[in-house]
Amino acid sequence: MPMSRIKLLQLITLSEMGGAQKVLYHLVAGLDRNRFDITVACAPGGELVRWLAPLDGVRVVQVPHLCREISPARDLRAFWFLYRLMRREGFAIVHCHSSKAGILGRLAARLAGVRGILFTVHGWGLGDHHSRIKQSFFVLAEKVAGRCSDRVVCVSRADYQKALDEKLVPPDRLAVIHNGLPRPAQQPPALREELGLSEKALMVGTVCRLRPPKDPLFFLEVARALLYSGKWAGNLYFVLIGDGPLMAPCREYVQRHGLSRAVFFLGNREDAPALVAGLDVFVLFSLWEGLPLTVIEAMQAGKPVVAPAVGGVGELVTPGETGYLIKPRDLAGAVQALETLLKDGQLRRDMGARGRRAVLEHFSVERMVADYLRVYDDLLRV
Repeated sequence: MPMSRIKLLQLITLSEMGGAQKVLYHLVAGLDRNRFDITVACAPGGELVRWLAPLDGVRVVQVPHLCREISPARDLRAFWFLYRLMRREGFAIVHCHSSKAGILGRLAARLAGVRGILFTVHGWGLGDHHSRIKQSFFVLAEKVAGRCSDRVVCVSRADYQKALDEKLVPPDRLAVIHNGLPRPAQQPPALREELGLSEKALMVGTVCRLRPPKDPLFFLEVARALLYSGKWAGNLYFVLIGDGPLMAPCREYVQRHGLSRAVFFLGNREDAPALVAGLDVFVLFSLWEGLPLTVIEAMQAGKPVVAPAVGGVGELVTPGETGYLIKPRDLAGAVQALETLLKDGQLRRDMGARGRRAVLEHFSVERMVADYLRVYDDLLRV
């Protein structure tokens, strides 16, 4: 008689393109669907829903009212929807991703009597950027949800330490699993051809949601400082891949400062990794992070990285070896690091090669899936 499959719910707040969504997708794609009966629940309508559609044996449930913002009425409706789903389906494991789904999902799972409750932290998002009242509320909510969790996985050692420092989760329930990505397919970089630039042009780029945590306006401040320096003879360009609520302010900044000739906005692109392969230097200027997949993708493509030492970025980038780490919003530091790299093609190639070797060895999707399987097995044994 065949064994029944383990009912597993993967829950995430938004279904739009983002790092946490990619992690969930690659995890689901890598699990044995003869062993796991997988349901994915998320807000309606984004790219994740489309990515999952071709996967045999994966059911997608779009959750009305599930949203990123705090909205008591919508949050209560989403909570009730999730609770009824969990009671009806009888999941053995509920695996939550992202803050809102992590809090609502863990509380609903505990109330529904789910056997194994797991939360992956893709960056805590707790810090000075919130008001004191909001910060206190978020910390309290995470502490309550943490006590409803059987295991909390941090994607970086930095987030693990933050959980300990803030006493967000009992220490015996914490673990670290670094994100992983599949080995990229080899394809010729098409970015220069798309933008009509010569092989001698120097390109600095980033991939991010255009939201305040990613600080895309600082990316443009750095671009302005370098372009206004007059050192690059009209041969330096900046590429911003992504979309979001700060698109209009970003475009206005570029227009106001006369940067339109040298700054390209490409919007959301599912071929972003192939575009990154055409850059000379990759940058990410986030104010906080978990373990950013865009940095892993850039290093897979053999690109040196300049980024602030926030979250798990320092677990990816080795200063002076695979790129440079700066302080958040350090304009002088960012400009100096980029000038060093832009002036020296051999340095860029050497750093890029070292970074590629490091991430292919330590940040594979096979390792990530195997690590999560061990956690699932532990939860089922309890």
